[in-house]
Amino acid sequence: MSVTDVLEQIPCEDWPELRDLFRVDWPKHEVAFNTIQNYINWIKIDPRIKHLQVVSLNGSWRQNGTYLIVDRNQVFAYTLEEPCDTLVRAFQLLDWDYSYVICSIRDSHQPALINVQTSMQIETVWYKEAFFFHLPKEECLKFEIDLPEGLRLEKLGIEHGLYANRIWPQRNEASEYFFKRLAAWNASVGLFNESDELLAWSFHWPTGAIGPLEVHPDHYRKGYGTIITKAIAKEVAKLGFNCYGTVWKTNAASIGMFTKLGFKSTDYHHYTKSKAWKLCEWAD
Repeated sequence: MSVTDVLEQIPCEDWPELRDLFRVDWPKHEVAFNTIQNYINWIKIDPRIKHLQVVSLNGSWRQNGTYLIVDRNQVFAYTLEEPCDTLVRAFQLLDWDYSYVICSIRDSHQPALINVQTSMQIETVWYKEAFFFHLPKEECLKFEIDLPEGLRLEKLGIEHGLYANRIWPQRNEASEYFFKRLAAWNASVGLFNESDELLAWSFHWPTGAIGPLEVHPDHYRKGYGTIITKAIAKEVAKLGFNCYGTVWKTNAASIGMFTKLGFKSTDYHHYTKSKAWKLCEWAD
């Protein structure tokens, strides 16, 4: 790392230009495109989102398409560069005193993160590898949904985001606010019964992926996962997006469901939670 390296903020007025770098070889870089578009949408809703930075190494994003998005404790990273030297140097400049959930790192970019974690002796709380499943929007729109009698589908509200966070296995110190924003600002679908009980749900992640997609433990093995997957896929497709989801490699049931619905695994994505070296309170 050069002593002159710095992480420079990319002004929000330049985010559309950054987003459009990822139109090349479509849909290879669709995740990066959709992630930037998500934050363009969000900054229009709230121009003063706290604890949000979109940065590049020495302002070089136009040359290499390398960025880090630091959204509270979540980090999204991408590069068009091969090898990933700029991404390595950018990761080195993160303030690793804090704990980060580093999300949706492409398989080809994961060595850059491992390089930094190893050289800087950054400990991990957990690590997960996922299949990256993809289905074109044209196929999503063809889904037919047969609801059992007494059940209905509705968009989720903030109160449902809070509920989903309580059940989410990866919940953390900042995830409650994360779910509230997903429910308020992005597409979502919940499956309800006649008593207004939430049986299954899914959101639309900042990366454009569907998820977290969950079925309440009391209602496993009833086909609700398939219903909610079809429903959120159609909602995403209506917005003009292809549908994709990440499924942990150990989740055989979800892998089978996505495959049966016609999704194709096209890549691997990696998720890591780093261990904090000091306390941080995300109160709002």
